Amino acid sequence: MILFPGFDSTGTNEQAIIDVVVTRSNSQRNAILKEYKTAYGQDLIEDLSGELGGDFRETVLGLFESPARYDAWAVKNAIYGLGTDEASLIEILMTRTNAQIKEMVNEYNKITHQKQRDAEAAIEEDIENDTSGDFKRLLISACQGNRRLISQEKLEDAVEEVEFNGKWTGMFKVNYAKLCSQPKCQRMADELFQAGEDRWGTDEVTFNRVFSTQDYYTLRMVWDEYVKMSQRDIINSVERETSGSLKQGLCAIAQNIKCRPMFFAERLYKSMKGMGTNDSTLIRIVVSRAEIDMVQIKQCFLEKYKQTLWNFIKDDTSGDYRKLLCGIVGRN
Repeated sequence: MILFPGFDSTGTNEQAIIDVVVTRSNSQRNAILKEYKTAYGQDLIEDLSGELGGDFRETVLGLFESPARYDAWAVKNAIYGLGTDEASLIEILMTRTNAQIKEMVNEYNKITHQKQRDAEAAIEEDIENDTSGDFKRLLISACQGNRRLISQEKLEDAVEEVEFNGKWTGMFKVNYAKLCSQPKCQRMADELFQAGEDRWGTDEVTFNRVFSTQDYYTLRMVWDEYVKMSQRDIINSVERETSGSLKQGLCAIAQNIKCRPMFFAERLYKSMKGMGTNDSTLIRIVVSRAEIDMVQIKQCFLEKYKQTLWNFIKDDTSGDYRKLLCGIVGRN
C-alpha cells in the first residue's frame, strides 16, 4: 500500500516526493498532512523524517511547516545552537512584517514549551540570555512586532499613475509626501546625523529608536533627507558609525527598506560563493521566500550577478537536494 507518493514498503522515491511538494502551496501541503493522518493514523512528518536524510530531508520538512513555525524553529536553532547565529536572527527578525513577527513569537513559545505570562516573554528571555548590549536591544525591539503602520486606505490614496509628455503611462508610483510629513522626516534625519556623523562616538539608542519604530515609507523619506543633509547614504553612515552585529542588523533594516528582494538575493549569493555552501541559509531563504517574493529575488540575483539563481544553485548543489531546490526556485 502506498502511504504517500514517494515511499512505500519497497523503498523511497525521492523524485515523486519532489514532484508533490514543489507543485503544492504551503496550505495545500498542510492539508496533505491532515489527510495523511486521517487516512493512516500516522504522522507524515515523522514518516518523512525517518525515510529521508541530510539537506534533502531538512528542505522537505521545512516545506511542510507553516511560515511562522518555520521561522520560530530557525530562531530557536540560532539561539540554542552551538554559539549564537546572529546572521540568522538578523535575517528573520529584521525582515518580517509586524503580523509575521507576532505569529512567529507565538509559535516560538509553543515549541520551546515556555509558559510565560505572555508569548513575547519567552523569546525575549532567550535573547536576553544569549546576546548583549545594543544588538540585544535591537532584537528585542524587533520582537515586539510593533512598527508603525500605514493604513491601506492611505496607501491606496498615495498611489498615482505616472504621466510622461502629457500622457498617462499605465505605470504607478507611490507619492511618499502623502504618507509622511517631510518636516518630520527631516527632523528624524537630523537626529540620526546628530547621533552619528556629527558627534564623537555614536548614540546607538537613537539609531535603535528611529530604525525600529517607523514604518518603511517614512524611513525611505528619512533616508532621502539624510543624504541631502550629510552627503552620505544611510548604510554608509551605519557602517562608519557602528560595528559588529548591531551594524549588520541596522544595515539589514536599511537594505530591506531599499529593496527587500535584493537583500535576499545577496544573502543567497553569499551562502553559495567560495569554498563550501552554507546550506542552512540557502534552505531557509528558498523555503521561506518561495511563496512571497522569489520571482523578484530571482530578478535581483540575475541583475546583480549576471547569472540565474537556478543555475547558481544547480552548480553548487547535487543530487535530489539540487533537484528539490531548483524545483522550488523555478528555472524561469
